[in-house]
Amino acid sequence: SLPEGWTCIVYVRRGTVAVGGEEVGMHETCQLARRGGDGLSLACVGGRDADVLVLAGEPLGAPVVASGTMVMNSQAEVDRAVIDYRRGEFGLPWEHTLSDEEWARRCDERQAERGRGTGVGVDEDGVRSPFP
Repeated sequence: SLPEGWTCIVYVRRGTVAVGGEEVGMHETCQLARRGGDGLSLACVGGRDADVLVLAGEPLGAPVVASGTMVMNSQAEVDRAVIDYRRGEFGLPWEHTLSDEEWARRCDERQAERGRGTGVGVDEDGVRSPFP
């Protein structure tokens, strides 16, 4: 169950799922209410498999400063993020229609072009990792 006040977000990568009785389709996100004691119940809809990302945690209560798509804790951090973005330091735009394998290959190619070795890929043990 989710503790009182926690945030829980479900993003559906593939398929359609029922979350608390509501259908959430591919590339959609839903946020659960912050009631304590609720369990997270997901069910595939339409007899097809689904792939979801679940994020949950206690709110930090930190300050929030937003400008466009940048969300940070201070205006200085937002300004730095904008500079980094303009310099191409945010990596590749995510194309949500790519398969995991295509995305990993594209990230690896980007890292190789920048001389930084492996990006997202499979390590020597066959485990997928987003870290260089």
